Amino acid sequence: MAGKAGLVVLLSIGACSQPRMPEARPIIGGENEAEISGVIEQALDADSRSQPADSLYSPHAVVIAEGRVRRLPPRFAGIGADGEVAITSTQLEMRGTAAWGDVEYRWESDRSNRAEVARASFVLTPAQGRRGWWIVQAHSSVAK
Repeated sequence: MAGKAGLVVLLSIGACSQPRMPEARPIIGGENEAEISGVIEQALDADSRSQPADSLYSPHAVVIAEGRVRRLPPRFAGIGADGEVAITSTQLEMRGTAAWGDVEYRWESDRSNRAEVARASFVLTPAQGRRGWWIVQAHSSVAK
């Protein structure tokens, strides 16, 4: 009987403890930050020029803009083909072999005198079969 009571106490104590999650560490400079930032910048820039830039994405990447899957440029919310895009803020983090980032960007049209401010979240992993990183998931929306 005492053995069962001890087991119940041990199980109760174990159920009350919370597992410790590994902390996300910010990417503070270095080669990874430059490579990841470069991939994000290239993806947004390619969109503003209506170029697919498939080498920046994993073969099974998912890109969602304003709640809809987009497979062709423009893939990101608020970007059109007749303007330029500029990243206004970036926050990158990394855990293990995955990185993610939040980016705010501004697209301005050269022809239609129009501008959009939008945000995008990216998940990147090391590219398979080559050096560098590629996008596995991106979500974007225009700031309201």
